[in-house]
Amino acid sequence: MSNDKNKETGLSRRQFMKRSGAAAGIAVGVGAASVVPITRTPYDQAFPVVESNHVELPPNGKSVVIMGGGLSGLQTGVELSARGFKVTVLEKTGTPGGKLKTWRDKTFGPANDPAKKDPNFKGYVREHGVHAIWGFYNNLREFMKRYGWGLLESHKDSSIYLFMGPDGKRADWSLNSIPPPYGALVQAANLDMGDFVKDEDKPAAILFMRSLCSFDFTDEKQRDYMDSIAFEEWALMKGCPKDLIDTMMDALIEMAFFDNAKTASALSLATIVQLCVGAPQYDMRADLYMNPPGETFLEPMAEYIRQHGGEIVYNAELTDIEMVDGVVESVSAEQIGNGQQRMTRCSICGALLGPNGDELTKCPICGANGDMIQQLDDAQLRTRRYNGDFFVSAMDIPASKRFYSDNMDEFGSKDYFKKINKLQAVSVFVVNMWFDGSDFWKEKVLHDDGSHSADIFATGFVDLGITMNWSLPVKVKGSSDHAPVIGDYAGRDVSIIETQIANASYLEHLTDEEIVKRCHDELRTMMPNIPKIESFYVNRWRHYTACRVGDNANRPAVQSPVDNLLFVGDMPFIDHSAVFMEKTNVTAKMATNLILDKIGQTEGKITVLPSGTPGVLAKVIQSAGTVFPSV
Repeated sequence: MSNDKNKETGLSRRQFMKRSGAAAGIAVGVGAASVVPITRTPYDQAFPVVESNHVELPPNGKSVVIMGGGLSGLQTGVELSARGFKVTVLEKTGTPGGKLKTWRDKTFGPANDPAKKDPNFKGYVREHGVHAIWGFYNNLREFMKRYGWGLLESHKDSSIYLFMGPDGKRADWSLNSIPPPYGALVQAANLDMGDFVKDEDKPAAILFMRSLCSFDFTDEKQRDYMDSIAFEEWALMKGCPKDLIDTMMDALIEMAFFDNAKTASALSLATIVQLCVGAPQYDMRADLYMNPPGETFLEPMAEYIRQHGGEIVYNAELTDIEMVDGVVESVSAEQIGNGQQRMTRCSICGALLGPNGDELTKCPICGANGDMIQQLDDAQLRTRRYNGDFFVSAMDIPASKRFYSDNMDEFGSKDYFKKINKLQAVSVFVVNMWFDGSDFWKEKVLHDDGSHSADIFATGFVDLGITMNWSLPVKVKGSSDHAPVIGDYAGRDVSIIETQIANASYLEHLTDEEIVKRCHDELRTMMPNIPKIESFYVNRWRHYTACRVGDNANRPAVQSPVDNLLFVGDMPFIDHSAVFMEKTNVTAKMATNLILDKIGQTEGKITVLPSGTPGVLAKVIQSAGTVFPSV
């Protein structure tokens, strides 16, 4: 920052400091800002480095069976493999990655698509749905840096926070590159509620934001209270204007939790906001996995486990657990059918599709293209039993509820396992549409500075959720050029638009064609010139972890009452404010440390970092408001 002018904001030093003080007053409700020193910590980096976490240890003679080959299961498997354990990962489907998985689809795209004329054309990458990696995912980023797996980093000035409604209303939350904590102060002063909040309601909105930002996840009383009340009910009680709840707050909950303000708990959005309070602005930017994640991240993790003596077993749907003397001795995948008939399974969602499933053009359960339906071999049809010293449950909520309910006799009356059955999952349908041309998007989806945005927080719509244009050229870190996020569309004047429909169970009875038409019609309200759809697909998922009222109280701890059975993923409870994919990594590290303790191995213990950037500013903001009802 120069003495005469701040290059990021165009403000003089005096104006900059004056506005920072005003921002602190808005954010925390005090009259002036204290001077907060800029400090650097091991986790205040885009990719934290913890040297003591770097280990490669020889075999220790112990084995671990991991039940589930999603992100949490694979990360746990990598950490344990590096520390000398023999790891076996059991996965119900035929592909790794769970909610992060990707595959190829030769049917997507227009019939006359020139790429399809290439005999080596593998098909376009098809994802479970886009996943953003926020800057405050310190532990996931540390893990990826340590093992050499990178991200597609967004440009330092990029922002994903462009809110747009069907009535033309909009708001644009721009970010900055000013060092913390001053960048956050400027962000608070310039927070744009756009057209969604009337001028007369903005003072109440600011006071509400102060209450929201005051949440402290480490305070058990606050955490339990926010878990006990729906976000909308809490926000109204705290004086939040209804227009703000129905638009921007609802859109944020929809983007993050595939839910809405009426049914999500107040804990949901408050936890995310806490991770952003006092953080560098890059913590609020969203990076992406290198495309496609299946080939650049998931398979490399699986291969790492194999290279360290482990095994990845696909098409292994677990049915039984056997306990001896109070600990788990084995789990098994029971025989399918009579063990002799022909049987097929979708390798994406794991659904059994009968003897002739591979004749289908797509999976009737999840919508994956027919190429992903596979015939099971003889070994996969017979009973398979897996023994181990330790067992790690990395299944999603629907699979966990089935498995532990079916095996309740093994656990007796332990409330730990009964509570799992009370947890909820939400449905999200991911719709991808191919259009010729891109001007219709570029003309309407613009930041306030005139630059194009590759995404929209679609708010106030019936179906549209977070919406992205995959083929729109964007600027990424380290490059002066603009390029599509997915390289398949480089040099093509096309638009590949994805929208994620939250709470989508109300659409179950509709065909894919009917769902896509609804999305197209809603897009037209924003983009009247949008052309006809050239190609589309719909992914139907029903297993996202919900954050509804009371869910946090029912989450299982990482350590179960059974000494050699642990839980990982975004489902368990941890006394740590990690969310989503960051939480899968934190629980993987916690489970690894617990297993190391159980065998008395001190070498290889993992340092778990805070998620977000705690500091003086965050504490000041938290102390200036309250989440509890006013007395």
